[in-house]
Amino acid sequence: MPQLKTAAIVLRSADYREYDRMLTLLTPGGGRVDAVCRGCRRPKSPLLAASECFCEGEYMLYENRGRTSVTACAVTDSFYPLREDYDLLRYAAYMLAVCEAAAQPGLPSLDLFTLLTRSLSRLTYLHMEPKSVTAAFLLLFSAASGYRPRLSECVRCSRILPAEEIRHFDIEEGGLCCAECARALPHTAQLYPLTSSGLCWMRDVLRRGIEKTDCPPEDAPLSLLKTYVESRLEKKLPASRGI
Repeated sequence: MPQLKTAAIVLRSADYREYDRMLTLLTPGGGRVDAVCRGCRRPKSPLLAASECFCEGEYMLYENRGRTSVTACAVTDSFYPLREDYDLLRYAAYMLAVCEAAAQPGLPSLDLFTLLTRSLSRLTYLHMEPKSVTAAFLLLFSAASGYRPRLSECVRCSRILPAEEIRHFDIEEGGLCCAECARALPHTAQLYPLTSSGLCWMRDVLRRGIEKTDCPPEDAPLSLLKTYVESRLEKKLPASRGI
């Protein structure tokens, strides 16, 4: 289709030529879309807001000779308060980086699009702890992407593990590892320490969602989930530094 109207959110924006920008968009139906936004940097351009990172809206896209252009946009939300708080901005930028690394051109990404916009809304408007929001984003992202962590039994011996038992998280196998199996693994194994409270937090978020969990936000194992997701993406994301 030469013209397409689609919901989208800007994952990346880079200045191009004198007045243009190159955008990386996440769309529900078409995955990642790279598009040029011509003239958006001119004074009083109606596309200026649409060319900023985090902008969500209804974008009109036009394709010609294999190149996609943004011709119009009705902005739904700019998540502007993120730009006024550096800490929130760092966490939000990491979410964009994860989505950019995961989304593929032409593949439907409704779940990822919905997860991203809801997570940004939590950061922007609900004043939730950014660490726990980002950890929940990564946990739900992993579940939606087909590598939901195994949080009931040891991934090595399949023994059911109670919450109070001290354990590790096996990054390579994607789940809990009991103490006995952990001792038998070589030193090169990717084992990450996991507390009982961190395990309860992950189980509860997967079952009930972050807004309904009774677990304290400080229990969110963000560092573990960053390591796990980036191992599955096979990419170390520069945006993860400092969060």
